[in-house]
Amino acid sequence: MSDKLLVLAVDRDDDVGRKTDFSGPIIGRKKNLEVAQALGLSDPEDSDTNTIFQALKIHDERENSEVATITGNSHVGVKSDEILNDQLKDVLEETGTDRVVLVVDGTEDEQILPIVQNHADIVSVRRVIMKQSERLEGMYYQINEFFKEILSDPKMGKIFFGIPAIFLIFYSILGVRGWRMTLGILGAYLLMRGFHLDEPLRRVYDEIQTSFTARRVTFFFYVVSLAISVIAFNSGYNAMGVEPTVDIIESSAAFIQGSVYLFFVAFLVSMMGKSVLAFPEKGKMLRHSTYTAFFLGFTLVAYEASNVILSPEGGFTRFGISIAIGLIFISATLTLEKIFN
Repeated sequence: MSDKLLVLAVDRDDDVGRKTDFSGPIIGRKKNLEVAQALGLSDPEDSDTNTIFQALKIHDERENSEVATITGNSHVGVKSDEILNDQLKDVLEETGTDRVVLVVDGTEDEQILPIVQNHADIVSVRRVIMKQSERLEGMYYQINEFFKEILSDPKMGKIFFGIPAIFLIFYSILGVRGWRMTLGILGAYLLMRGFHLDEPLRRVYDEIQTSFTARRVTFFFYVVSLAISVIAFNSGYNAMGVEPTVDIIESSAAFIQGSVYLFFVAFLVSMMGKSVLAFPEKGKMLRHSTYTAFFLGFTLVAYEASNVILSPEGGFTRFGISIAIGLIFISATLTLEKIFN
């Protein structure tokens, strides 16, 4: 090989072939100038015109050089790269050089670098971008790569596409009210992620699924528990509307007062399902009883606390009694658990 330098312009998507009567490879200054002029007249906004003119400029500044343009295919990818590979071998053979200055018009065309490196030494890479659109094009490719990465990762795809899709469906069905549901679901998701509740919820889901596939009676209890939970949520929501206030604390208290006992019933039903499954094992039965006592104590305290917030004139007497009753229930079940274990 000689010391001659090949200035190589790349048109990976074959704009030259689609918009002019020329086809690659295009070798020599005269022919490349004709192609650049023809492409410029056909589509003045095509960036490949500037790429070829840049290649001609570099060629004119070098004494011992040759200029050529290779074109791919409109189906950018394997097909276009195979064509570019074949044309490159023909150009190198005809020009008798293995030293290349690569001229491209963007990040996409730069992907031909490994192909050129397989056949020649790359002396330099010149990227030609219209000055007013350089930042915009760079941003476009970064966003494009970001979305490609998301689509290739199922978990990220669910977050960036699945969740917004659900929100849009809510809005299309419920209108403005859909935004409140959207914010509620988003808040629940952030709460779950922030407090690492995804693993416990996954275990609950797996247990329900196992109960269903095994045709266990516990599945029925879980379904009833879920139905009561929905009713409890609706009851709490309606209670918030009854209280004429926009204060977040009083609204939360109204929600608790309207729903906490129903949530306890839902929890009690689910514990009944677990107890049916764990009936032969006395230790598990007692453990479930302890959980129920804890939740009952919490329910009593939460209800009376909300009552104090909404009706301060009632005093703290009932609130103190609820704490005492809750402690008695919890202590009794813990004592029974220790005795029988």
